[in-house]
This record gives sequence, structure tokens and C-alpha cells, in this order.
Amino acid sequence: MPIGSGEIESAHRYIIQERIKLSGSWWKLENATTMLALRGLRANGDWDNYWQNIHQQSANNHHF
Repeated sequence: MPIGSGEIESAHRYIIQERIKLSGSWWKLENATTMLALRGLRANGDWDNYWQNIHQQSANNHHF
């Protein structure tokens, strides 16, 4: 039984491997996980909404 499609494998190569496998790079697990989550947001078209929510939460937390 197939475990992935060509689209999934292509996204894996583009979103994950391209950044993780840069020559000379190394990653702490926590940093790699965060970076990959952000790349996923951008690839899914959610980048702007994510940052708008972050800015809105930050503004709400700084009101006295």
C-alpha cells in the first residue's frame, strides 16, 4: 500500500529538505521544528494571517 503521493514527496523535498540540508548547516531539534512550522505556514498560504495574529496578540498583551 502506498504511503505517500508524488505531491507529498515533492512538498517534503521543497519545504523540509531544501532548508534542513543546506551545506554546512546544523540544527537543534527545537529550532528545526519551529523553522519547519513557519515554512509550512508559508507554503500553505497562511503566512500573513499567522503574523497578523501574532501582532494582534502582542498588542493585546501590552495594554495596561
